[in-house]
Amino acid sequence: MVSLTDPVNMTLKTGEVVKGPGKIIGVYDTTGVRVTATGANEIGIGISAGASSRDADGALDTNAGATVAVYPMGATMYVQSLNGLTWSVGDLVYADANGLASQTSSSQKVIGVYVGEGELTTTALVVNGAGDSGATEGNMILVATSGAATA
Repeated sequence: MVSLTDPVNMTLKTGEVVKGPGKIIGVYDTTGVRVTATGANEIGIGISAGASSRDADGALDTNAGATVAVYPMGATMYVQSLNGLTWSVGDLVYADANGLASQTSSSQKVIGVYVGEGELTTTALVVNGAGDSGATEGNMILVATSGAATA
């Protein structure tokens, strides 16, 4: 039996990696899932619980059959935002490029509503050694994903 709070394992599309928790995971095609690449018209189905599987040498696995643990949409979860955005309670949150959350609604699908404390301006991350750069990734934000778009 699976608890509604447990992540589920999903097979990644060959060549895809997830570099850490909080990334928006979307359906690509019948060969697997991936982080939302452009955000345009991509439906988020869950949020990564951590980095994707690794090979014997400890590198992120890009081979067929690599997996990632995903929390399905429907709960309130932390999602990684683009850097430099100011979030206010009630703001709609959209799936953007690289599996990050944004405020841009142009062709992007809503994944939920920002429900964090008051107002938050996201700042750039430092390089964390997991492959994320400090260029676009910002803080994690609290999002109620029960209203995620399904079409």
